[in-house]
Amino acid sequence: MRAVIERIAKGLPGRSSRTESRVDFEVVGAPEDWRVSAHYRVGPVQYYLYTDDNGMTRLRFIEPPPPPVERLKDLVAGIARPSNEIERYHVERSLSGYGPLYPLIIDGNIEEIALEGYDSNVSVIHRLVPARWVDVDLKLDPATVDSLVLQLSRKSGRVVSLLVPYAEGLTSEGYRVAVTFMREVSRFGSSFVIRKYPEKPVTLADMIASRTLSPLMAAYLWILVEAQMFIIIIGSMGAGKTTLLQALAGLIPPYNRVVTIEDTPELRLQNPHWDSLVTRASVPGEALTEIGLEDLLKFALRRRAEYIIVGEVRGREARLLAQAAALGHGSMTTFHADSPEAAILRLQMEPISLPQLFLKLIASIVHLRRIPVYGGKVRRRVFSITEVQDEELVTVFKLNPHDDSFSPNSPAEVVRVSSKLEEAWVKLGAPHGDLEKELERRAELLERLAGIDPDNFYKAITRFYITEYGEVLKP
Repeated sequence: MRAVIERIAKGLPGRSSRTESRVDFEVVGAPEDWRVSAHYRVGPVQYYLYTDDNGMTRLRFIEPPPPPVERLKDLVAGIARPSNEIERYHVERSLSGYGPLYPLIIDGNIEEIALEGYDSNVSVIHRLVPARWVDVDLKLDPATVDSLVLQLSRKSGRVVSLLVPYAEGLTSEGYRVAVTFMREVSRFGSSFVIRKYPEKPVTLADMIASRTLSPLMAAYLWILVEAQMFIIIIGSMGAGKTTLLQALAGLIPPYNRVVTIEDTPELRLQNPHWDSLVTRASVPGEALTEIGLEDLLKFALRRRAEYIIVGEVRGREARLLAQAAALGHGSMTTFHADSPEAAILRLQMEPISLPQLFLKLIASIVHLRRIPVYGGKVRRRVFSITEVQDEELVTVFKLNPHDDSFSPNSPAEVVRVSSKLEEAWVKLGAPHGDLEKELERRAELLERLAGIDPDNFYKAITRFYITEYGEVLKP
């Protein structure tokens, strides 16, 4: 298939006298039309999701041809200025530090980029093919892979070498990077994983729109969040735990102070009183003291925060977070477990060893799962919401996988089953008789906000709190 892309290159800022120039180039090597399932472009780059001879989905991208070498050198050095969109693209590509990965970096449909070794193709997680790795028609030679790994580690503020052959960190763009160098710890040679995050944070309204949970479930969690209850989000890798944690954090009242503690900073809050703490690993050969989650949790307890959020608990820091909940801090975290029962068991085992008495502090365990559907795709769903009532686990909400529905769907039934909701309602100082109506009201509000951008969502939540408690907040 041959196609001609016509793109009008706009002038650079501050150069109003620039005339528009039309840039044409031919696309060579695009898949046959009948194989293509999706075709789109980002700037001058064209992308094709297509089916190969084995029935597998693949991704191919086609970049515009670069300008002559001498011209590109002048452009990158700033001696000359780009005259069209293609030149501007190649300048940005050259300066990005991502080299041949740049087309994948700028594609907002791509969530993760990975390479397992010298003999592998680059692969991605693509929004249009969720929860499945898609091979890209891009294979790099070993020297290029080694060079990329070194560059990625530098971009994330780390150094890899034969002495320290692996590293992870965060780039200035906010991408999470994990790399290995050569064959020191990886059998197949240098490798990398780049996890990108949405340009705009996901809100609870977005998750309702994608049917990750129901409006009634969201309203229930909202009341628990506002009442500063202890919520644990569990699930397997890639189930969406951090995304839901981010969404719930967006419901915190704007006049409260929030401290987040993470190994790698992934959460992005819009709360004006947000304090973000990040752990620090020790580096071989450097006199740096390791600062872990437990250290930062102790520190956070002195920061006068109404809410303390830990990105993920794995060890003794879970005990400190439970103590924070006992002290009245709103507490939220994620935890790897495949069921509420498994979560409780893991919390009681080493190295956490959470005492039985502290388990009662957990208000709600939200279980996320990836549900397989036809064609090998998956859906991310809240599989259940369970409360710890005395020494028993009581299921408040559950997913019906056969028809992809949630139950119960009646506020009255939720109030009847949930004891933590009543506890939260009393804690907020609200009359119990209005709880059913409040659940319905908040569910309707969140449903109306579905699809709205994060800034306006946060403004709507702020207006809700100011309207509800405006008189109380006045000096």
